Order: sequence, then structure tokens, then C-alpha cells
Amino acid sequence: MSLSSIIKQSIIALWANKLRSAFSILGIVIGVAAVVLILSLGQGLKGLVTNEIEAFGPTILDIAVNVPGTGQIGTITSMVQGIKITTLSLDDLKDLRDKSRFPYVEAVSGQAIGQEWVTYENEEKKALLYGCSADFPLIYKTMAETAQGRFFNQDEDDSLAKVVVLGNGLAEELFGQSDPLGKKVKLKGQNFKVIGVLKPQGMFSSFGGIDMNDFAYLPLQTALKEVLGIDYLSEVVLSVSSEEYLPRAEGEIARLLRHNHNITDPDKDDFEITTMEEILEQVSDVSVILNLLLGFLAAISLLVGGIGIMNIMLVSVSERTREIGLRKSLGATKKDILSQFLIEALVITGLGGFIGIFIGVSNSLLGGLAARAYGLAWPLTVSWLAILLAFLVAMAIGLIFGLYPARQAASLSPIEALRKE
Repeated sequence: MSLSSIIKQSIIALWANKLRSAFSILGIVIGVAAVVLILSLGQGLKGLVTNEIEAFGPTILDIAVNVPGTGQIGTITSMVQGIKITTLSLDDLKDLRDKSRFPYVEAVSGQAIGQEWVTYENEEKKALLYGCSADFPLIYKTMAETAQGRFFNQDEDDSLAKVVVLGNGLAEELFGQSDPLGKKVKLKGQNFKVIGVLKPQGMFSSFGGIDMNDFAYLPLQTALKEVLGIDYLSEVVLSVSSEEYLPRAEGEIARLLRHNHNITDPDKDDFEITTMEEILEQVSDVSVILNLLLGFLAAISLLVGGIGIMNIMLVSVSERTREIGLRKSLGATKKDILSQFLIEALVITGLGGFIGIFIGVSNSLLGGLAARAYGLAWPLTVSWLAILLAFLVAMAIGLIFGLYPARQAASLSPIEALRKE
């Protein structure tokens, strides 16, 4: 029997049991659509995060405190274990601003973080206080854009001026629709004049329930001496004039900090220097692992669909025993019967695969458009690798799970099959 005749017979048999075939196809549709959707959205999320990080610029260096000998960022570890690294200081900040040592450094911002109640008249909000230098807007241009007023300057930082720049959400919560500029809010029992309100933050506005739109930005020295009562920094961020200076900057800054902190063994560094390129590599690594995990979980539904195909095909073999016996008595070979049932399984998975790809791609694009509607610069991406992988896996599952029922059908004796009622 020719291949075209076998395919025709297979389609006729599937059409004769439309409802059963539809349910078999549905299992594959769900599995393929889930794989395509999850991996495509994962790729889109990676693109979004990458674009947001790249928006800061490739010339930024981040110096964070580090627990010596552990490779753990001190700010994170201190929250868990109560460990505080207090060696990063204003003296380090002053040295990093020294143009004779670091002529390629364009802007430097020290940072210190705390939490306090911010009040205005009868309104109050517990906000994250973000002490930073006047250079902060030069480094994080997108994060420090003001919707109203201005950011504080170096003179205000040096003179311990009691001024504050509010995040958009904090300003709305305290002042509603009224203009906050020039008004005074209370921080730790002291009056601070509002000189600016930042524009709403985008993708990275929320971390673990802390919204960056609720931050209160203070001059660094005011935050350290007047509010937080500390003399150390949690982080220093700086930008260099060109990417070509990054390797030099990493080496020279590390040597300076080791000298200032009396460190002779680099393995005992109490700081960690990270570039934007390294952050992007970490994001990429995490994205690959996450996509593999989610793809594996989605592929389980394909496996379930394959088991469904096997069950349906076994039922089909049982119901069509007399048909198989009749065909064998008329000259159909074992190979013909095997091929017919295998092709039926492949037709089911093929149809399910194409429909699943269409649904997965459509929902991926709709998800991207929905994200854009919420103001996220979500790239409308479709993972062609996911499409190819999902389709090939679906066909392989159809072949594997269709093989056993097909062999069962092919091995039936024509005489025994014809006797069966």
C-alpha cells in the first residue's frame, strides 16, 4: 500500500471519531502553546531587563560593601545575619573624586540607605531614605529626572542643607494634587524643604515590596549626619568617560580601597566592584536557567498529552480489531497496519503542534502588547527556537507514544481479529 493511501486511511479513521481525536489533539495543543508562550515571554522579559540596564549606560561602575572572604554583598547579608560592613567611607568618596588620581572619572555618588516616617500635616508614610551625592543625576539619568523642581547641588550637600527630593508616589501620597515644592515635610523630627519631585519610575520601580516611587532622596552628608547617625556608606557608584577605561578603573580603584582599608590579601576585600557588562552577564545566566526550568515544566504537559494519545490509540485498536483483521485478510501487511496507526498518531501531534504554535505565538504577542499598554518597553519577541523545539518534541512524543498501540495493532492475528465481536 502506498504512503498516500495509508495517510488517507488514517485521516478517514480519525475523522470517524472526531470528538476523541479532538481531545487527543487538545492535549498536544496545550503543551506546545505552553512551551512557546513561556519561552517567548521569558525571552521578552530578558530583553526588557537588558534594555533597562543598558539605559543606565555601559560606563558605570558599582562599588558595594562585601563580607570579606564570602563573596556576599554586605547590604544583603547584614539584613539576614546582622553583619554590617562600615569601612566604605566619605574619605574613599573624596579620593575617588580626585582628578589627579582618576582623570577618567566623570561623576561619583556615595549612597546610604535608611527608613523613616515622612510626615506632612495629617499625612504620613514610612519611606526609604536614599542619601546620595549631587552627582547622582549625572550617573542615573533616567532615575533622577525631575517632574517638578530640581535635584540638590554640591553646596547643599556640603552645608548639610535640610532639603529633600521626593519620589512621585511619595509626593502624591503626602500632598495629593497640591504643589509640594517649597513646602516642608518632617523627617525624624526635623523639617526638610521639598525642592523637587522625580518622574515616575518604570520597570525597576519595585523590589520586594519596596517601591522606588516612594523614596525620599537626601543630600548624602545630611542623611549620614542629621538623620541616620552613621559615618559609613553602603555603596558608591561612578561613571567613567569611556568604556575603554573600565579595566583600568577597576584595577586602580581596587588598589586605592585596599590601601585605605589596610587590606593586603585581595581574597579579603571588603568591597566588590561590578560593571554593567557583568550585571548583564548575570541577568543572561539567570534568564537561561529560568527559561530551562519553565520550559521543562511546560514540557510536562506535552508528556501528559503523549500519554493521552497512547490511551486513545489503544482504545482505537481495541474498537477496530475486526477492521484490522479484515484488512489483513485482504492483503495488508504488518508494516501497513503499523504505518497506519503511527501516521494517525503523527497526524494528531502535527495538527496539535501547528494549532499550539499559533496560539502560543498569538498569546506571546498579546502579552507583549499588554505590557506595553502598562508603560513597559516590552520587546515583541517570539522564540523561534521554542517553536522548533516544541514542534519536534511533540512529533517525537507522537511517534514514541503511538508506537506501542501501532505494534499492538500490527501484531494481531487476522483470524483472531475477525472472530472478535
